[in-house]
Amino acid sequence: MKKLSIIVLLVFLMTFMAACSAGPDSSTEDGSGEGTATEQGETGEGTEETEERVLNPISADQIKDGVYEIDVDSSSSMFRVVKCELTVENGEMNAVMTMSGQGYGKLYMGTGEEALKDSEDTYIPFVLDEEGAKTFTVPVEALDKEIDCAAWSIKKEQWYDRILVFKADTIPADALNSK
Repeated sequence: MKKLSIIVLLVFLMTFMAACSAGPDSSTEDGSGEGTATEQGETGEGTEETEERVLNPISADQIKDGVYEIDVDSSSSMFRVVKCELTVENGEMNAVMTMSGQGYGKLYMGTGEEALKDSEDTYIPFVLDEEGAKTFTVPVEALDKEIDCAAWSIKKEQWYDRILVFKADTIPADALNSK
């Protein structure tokens, strides 16, 4: 009886592990292969939570015009920003994010579902920097604010929802306007 219980448990675990390693189904109802993946990453793991902290958004008008190196938190380890340069000019902010890999072909500021409904001219293409790394130039609503960003996986041919936080604590203190 003990051997039978162990065998049943092993079969269950192997079935469960096989189902988990299969990853998300990337096809849509029309079979086009285009879709979104909101709950799982490219390798089938769940999305990670962004760092637990109280967010107090900082808008462009609170920062002096200039260019600043800042850090970016991502909700997924599959979307890793290795360098980010924030430009603040005339009350607007843009960031050039350098990615750790080559897996994403375009970004959309919003969710993957919104990207599918929007026109392709709203997608943000990558640009290769002088070292061959992919960079994306994106608008930044505010620092220390969760911002939806969908990333197009070249391999899986689908959008993956990400949440980005451009961290205000990584710009110099003297960059903030005193009010």
